[in-house]
Amino acid sequence: MNPPAKPVRRELPPGPKGTLIGGSIREFSEHRLDFFVDVARKYGGLASFRFGPRRMFLASDPDLIEQVLVTDARHYIKHFGARMYKPVLGNGLVTSEGDFWLRQRRLSQPDFVKNRVLSYAPLMVELTDRMLSSWTSGEIVDIHFQFSSLTSAIALKTLFDLDDAGDRERFSETLRLAFDLMSARFRTIFRLPTWFPSKANRQLNRAVTELFKVVDGFIAQGRARPEPGNDLLSRLVSAQDDDGSRMTDRQLRDEMMTLYLAGHETTALTLSWSWYLLSQHPKVEEKLIAEWKQVLNGRTPTPDDLPHLPYTDAVITEAMRVYPPVYLIGREATCDLELGGYRVKKGYTIFMSQWVNHRDPRHFPDQERFQPERWLDGLAKRIPKYAYYPFGGGPRVCIGNTFALMEAAIILAAVGQKYRFTRQPDAIIDISPQITLLPAYGIPAKLERR
Repeated sequence: MNPPAKPVRRELPPGPKGTLIGGSIREFSEHRLDFFVDVARKYGGLASFRFGPRRMFLASDPDLIEQVLVTDARHYIKHFGARMYKPVLGNGLVTSEGDFWLRQRRLSQPDFVKNRVLSYAPLMVELTDRMLSSWTSGEIVDIHFQFSSLTSAIALKTLFDLDDAGDRERFSETLRLAFDLMSARFRTIFRLPTWFPSKANRQLNRAVTELFKVVDGFIAQGRARPEPGNDLLSRLVSAQDDDGSRMTDRQLRDEMMTLYLAGHETTALTLSWSWYLLSQHPKVEEKLIAEWKQVLNGRTPTPDDLPHLPYTDAVITEAMRVYPPVYLIGREATCDLELGGYRVKKGYTIFMSQWVNHRDPRHFPDQERFQPERWLDGLAKRIPKYAYYPFGGGPRVCIGNTFALMEAAIILAAVGQKYRFTRQPDAIIDISPQITLLPAYGIPAKLERR
């Protein structure tokens, strides 16, 4: 059923015209983050542009974002860019729609309630301590590689009860290759179908085949266990819907792929960018150390400690403001709609960018500055809800947000009490915006024991 009709303008919102054939795809491809910021600042809270034949809106007004993600959520589906990742993620929570998505969410949700998430804390501590024991003061490490390896280990253990470094490395490298290839497809106007035997398609299909082989092996091992474990796979294998149905192996694989990506990549990026920012702001780091000394006195934090670490929470919140792990989300209209007084035709895509909103000077004065203190006086309650939304929003808000925030806080405090990172002066730190906000060349730094 279509929503009630509202008076709408027939013309499009203002925005860049772009070229006749490509629209604004070239500017987007070359300067992705700046493109969205420039469009929002120049054309206002709702702007319009094209990618090839596709019509896009950029909604940067928080009320309009809430309308798309919450009020009119049932009239939107994931946009074409998200659907392009189906060859890798299958029909998991990120890409599925409608009743099927609702069923999968319902089956998965119990594993992300607070008490269940808290049960993973000892494992996070154990694996973090294992990483720290392998470090040597004075050595040069890639911060992002270290935290990506750690959160990957945590994800594989909590998802599959697996603790094999070889499996972890093979899986992570193959997944990264697949996503690099999919991101390259996203940046082009004309795309060959994935079955066409181009070099890139052959690489992609080999990577996806290898990924599926590995995950199918994990699932077979999980089904063969005489007793279910405490991992997510064990519980999803036995999870039943109201009608008694359970997930097939294909559905399990799709959810495991999706949850692995969401369960490790975003937290690794939050930690990586947090330490990069801390390395440039020693006074902020000093305040963190003081909080940890007062509350923890050198011990590894537990979930019970986290409510007593407000500055730690503020640092993580501010790091996700400055460098949101996911910088762009999109929805595609399934029928003609109204947004900001304009007509959104069926098939139009609405983009919403955390990178844009988190840098809006109306809500975040001195917006480029890393300033955790801004969150200590109730800012989150004063700003519009969708001025800051690192985990998305509405019914499709990230299912693992509680897990991710607890994991980031525990690791940040555990690592920070033992080591500091000194960024290499000749290192080139740049951003590679793909499905997440990656450091293009890593973040090399020197470890210094405290």
